[in-house]
Amino acid sequence: MEQILGPSDDVPDYYVNALKLAVSAYDFALELGVQGIGDTPSEKAPTKRLATIRMSPQHTLMLSKLLQKYIAEYQKSFGPIVLPDELFHQLGLEPGL
Repeated sequence: MEQILGPSDDVPDYYVNALKLAVSAYDFALELGVQGIGDTPSEKAPTKRLATIRMSPQHTLMLSKLLQKYIAEYQKSFGPIVLPDELFHQLGLEPGL
């Protein structure tokens, strides 16, 4: 079995800072993108879509667990990731989740 060690010339490598999430009974879809800059402060910034990732609920759950594990390890090494409570409220989440 071939081990993949890093990006290759034929695999896109993106930094993303925008996410849309869609859920159905059979899969989860994550639309990843990069947020641009609006022309005025009140204008919503445009988002350039870069990729859509579709996963089964089982795969999505495992990804969630792995992300939680790696975030905990990151915070143990580098300190807490601080986010404003308002961000959690905007997303309909409890602060600290």
